[in-house]
Amino acid sequence: MKKIYFIMALGLATLSGCSDFLDQNNKSNVPSAEFYQTSAGFASLTNSAYSTLRELYNAQPQLFVAGTDLYADGKSQGVVMSQYTFTADEGIIKNFYVSCFKGIQLANSVISYGDITEDSSVRLQYVDEARFIRAWYYFQLVQQFGPVALNKQMFDHAEMSHERASLADVYKFIIEEFEYLASSESHLMERANSGVGRANKRAATFYLAKTYLTRGWLDGTDYEAQEENIAQNSDFANAAKYALEAINGEIPFLSIEEAFDVENEENNEIFWSIQFNSAAVEDPVKDGSYQQAQFGAYLGGSEKPRNKAIDGCFAPSLRLQQMYSRGDARLEQTFMLEFHTSYFDYYSAPTSSSIIYYYAPAWATDEDIAAWKADDPYGIKKNTLVSKTIADGGIAPSNGAPATYKDRRSQDYGNACIKKFDDYSETSIANRNSTCSMHDVVVARLGETYLIAAEAYLKMGKTEEAAQMINKLRQRPGTIRKGYTTEMTVTSNDINIDFILDERARELAGEYVRWTDLKRTHTLVEYATKYNEDGIKESAMIGPDGKYKILRPIPQAAIDLNQAKVTQNPGY
Repeated sequence: MKKIYFIMALGLATLSGCSDFLDQNNKSNVPSAEFYQTSAGFASLTNSAYSTLRELYNAQPQLFVAGTDLYADGKSQGVVMSQYTFTADEGIIKNFYVSCFKGIQLANSVISYGDITEDSSVRLQYVDEARFIRAWYYFQLVQQFGPVALNKQMFDHAEMSHERASLADVYKFIIEEFEYLASSESHLMERANSGVGRANKRAATFYLAKTYLTRGWLDGTDYEAQEENIAQNSDFANAAKYALEAINGEIPFLSIEEAFDVENEENNEIFWSIQFNSAAVEDPVKDGSYQQAQFGAYLGGSEKPRNKAIDGCFAPSLRLQQMYSRGDARLEQTFMLEFHTSYFDYYSAPTSSSIIYYYAPAWATDEDIAAWKADDPYGIKKNTLVSKTIADGGIAPSNGAPATYKDRRSQDYGNACIKKFDDYSETSIANRNSTCSMHDVVVARLGETYLIAAEAYLKMGKTEEAAQMINKLRQRPGTIRKGYTTEMTVTSNDINIDFILDERARELAGEYVRWTDLKRTHTLVEYATKYNEDGIKESAMIGPDGKYKILRPIPQAAIDLNQAKVTQNPGY
């Protein structure tokens, strides 16, 4: 049987193990090389490439959110990625690196077999979907690790030597791939026909805009002086151009709550999402998304069967909740401010289950809280404990005593959870586990596209156009509270990078973008050391070589196995 191999030095293992993975849908006795040359086998291989995407979201999102300004330790204290104490031997980093190259090699396999498999109406479409997946993985890698080896072919032997490409070449490859995939020449489907689960032209246009935006910041200034200066004069203009193409004149017409509703996952807000389905995973208890289990206080164990499982690694920071003004109704659509007798009663028994905790917004006065309590047509707020979202003196729900916000983060029920990723299906509730959610993970959507355009316009000096993008985004239903249109309207004078990052925090809270947002905009060290509530020291972000840790280390195991000379990233 012909075997498809991981890149030994990069994937850290041959694909003899992955060959078993690829064989999962080959129920016949036909050897894989022959099976993948059939229409059914080629579809199975393509599905295998898609299935690798779930690996990045079936794990804690440490590389995406740890060590930033928006999230800090929950009940689990001393998360290694949060304090920048990790080394090149850190397993979390190695697993991410391996998963990305595994996905790339499977995508390369689809592309390779696409030349020899029997023809069908979807053959070229599947090849281009694999090219999308490969480019997407490289975009993840280059943001985290900088330059990496560019591998564009399937390996049927253990290849041991892989030199890192230049940063310029990696970005050039990603941009050229997404440019083709977004064009009329590609065989990707339009978003209207693809659904949210298959790579499509609109998603390709979104990532083309975001890749241009990211490269535009790599100008050799600030902390990025440690990286190659590869920015081109047209990058921000291209980012804005393709963002507008992806927007296609649409104003968001779903509220945040509606756009992320687990029962409404095929909606026009979403360009592309990573699919989770109990029929597609081996174990619905362990193989689901980890996103629901993040960003909140611990809510008890098995003794609380209708509370969602929170792993306790990341709690929303006070800073994040303070970013929402009185007029911004995205707060209550993003956070579970009203905690019923059981967490999921919010969905199943909203008018009959008592509200036992109310996490009052950061802007709420005593008069606001009194008005909230008085508005009680169902009599479910009579015994509610109010926990103010303030730095000092808020009541801890676990014991009814005053405590700092920082202390409450590590206490049971200490602060409001992000709710927009909730899988409130009875099946998921019954499976109760940190990885039981079958809620798809949204990775490309309309709301962020407006923010990409706004950031690109800012960098072009077009602050009026940037403000227009924000104001159009805020036309989303449920964003502006009644009577606060003026306060929520942005002018060009409001626009700077801090405002853009704050708006990204408000719109994209809990979505896995914050670390790369800060890294991209040259604000990682400033924001992490100034705002992280666990007290990140600047010295911890500087390595023994005196360089900042604005990239992740190349896993030491990958360097050791690679016969090519690999220079470790600065800071390690």
